[in-house]
Amino acid sequence: MRKFYTTEGNTASKKRKEAYPILALCEKCVTQYIVINEGERTYDECAKCGADD
Repeated sequence: MRKFYTTEGNTASKKRKEAYPILALCEKCVTQYIVINEGERTYDECAKCGADD
């Protein structure tokens, strides 16, 4: 099961979507990001590794 996380992206960008993207990440991949906020669980595949179990 994955969750949606608001992560720190390109902070120099003026677009909120690029500065703080919301990604569906698995427990293994979330450790590679700076997490701003943890959201709801999802069945979407992981944005980093593509895990879809």
